[in-house]
Amino acid sequence: MSPRKPVVALRGREVPLVLFSAQLGGYGCLIVDVNSLINRYQKAEAVGRSLVPNRAIQAFGLEAFSAVGYPFEIEDESELWRYHDVMQDGRLELNLRLLESVHEFDHWELAERAASAIQQFGIRRFGFASAGKDMLTRALYQYALLCAVLDGKPRPWSILEVGPGCGYLGLLIGLEGHRYIALEASQAFYIYQSTLYRDVFAEEYCDGLANEADARISHLTWWNFCREGSQLPKLTGATANHMLAEMHSGALRFLVRSLHSSQDVGFSLVADTLGSQAVNAHSDVLRQITACGFSATQIKPDQAWIFTSALGEGKISYWPVSLPKKVRAKLSSRPLGRKLIAFLDRAMAPKSDNRKGELRGSSSRKVREVVLGFPDFDSADLRFQKGTW
Repeated sequence: MSPRKPVVALRGREVPLVLFSAQLGGYGCLIVDVNSLINRYQKAEAVGRSLVPNRAIQAFGLEAFSAVGYPFEIEDESELWRYHDVMQDGRLELNLRLLESVHEFDHWELAERAASAIQQFGIRRFGFASAGKDMLTRALYQYALLCAVLDGKPRPWSILEVGPGCGYLGLLIGLEGHRYIALEASQAFYIYQSTLYRDVFAEEYCDGLANEADARISHLTWWNFCREGSQLPKLTGATANHMLAEMHSGALRFLVRSLHSSQDVGFSLVADTLGSQAVNAHSDVLRQITACGFSATQIKPDQAWIFTSALGEGKISYWPVSLPKKVRAKLSSRPLGRKLIAFLDRAMAPKSDNRKGELRGSSSRKVREVVLGFPDFDSADLRFQKGTW
């Protein structure tokens, strides 16, 4: 008799404990001892804090989270479930519609693989079959923005993400075979991301706490980022979503200056919105970034931005109602400019009446079908807000 497959209890019934790993064709992964990881992180951070100046500790102290009382540290693995699908509560339909703005998003197979990985991670770790649809759909949109900006760049790409949150954009990037570096200052989100990436990518992942060996998927801790003499590797691009305005001004300047000094002119940082203005006004953020040598171009009316490394102080270009002929002619003289024109033309094209909110095009509809095909599971944060918790 063959041994009984491991199971977990899920809503009163037993569900097979499927171990998902992209590296091993879908099965078999390295199981993380979360409490051990928490202890290792705390010890490594204590050492790291002793090697950086006071201003660095102040800058990466998560000012916005502290200001609004958001919990960004955990003490035990029993708290980890709270970070499974957060920050995009109730925005599933909005996120799906946003994919329309980047025209035919043909990564529906990637969406399916990522949703399966997140669902299996949720079952295995927390006992609920959630594919993290609110956050995953936003990550799909963010990946679409990256693809639009980096289209034509040699693959595989090497992407730095600042403030990954649930880590689902990194999951998409990793599943597509690209190199990925996560820079996360929140201990709780780092623990969640690290557990997810180890479970999915196994030995292709390096947590950045001790073993600094080169890895395809890795973490760069905030203290190693701030360490004297530390320099970022050459990157294809970077992204920072919903958080640049939430950074301490010292951390923002340090990040942008590090990118400017380590990357070539024309390097792009993509931001799907600048984040909450509870700490910093968007206008102040744009002034700081341009003062550090990046030109800022608003590429969508909902505040999506591309920051491009320039010579000298950068300029700010806001979303145009229409693209002026002189601007079009100037952009057309450069390859990146021509790609930006094409992106803007698609984004500004009239949209057909769509009362049901269905996405335009077969590929976009396929993404919707894939995502909505997973169990309808509201996050705990959303249920709390709706009063159904």
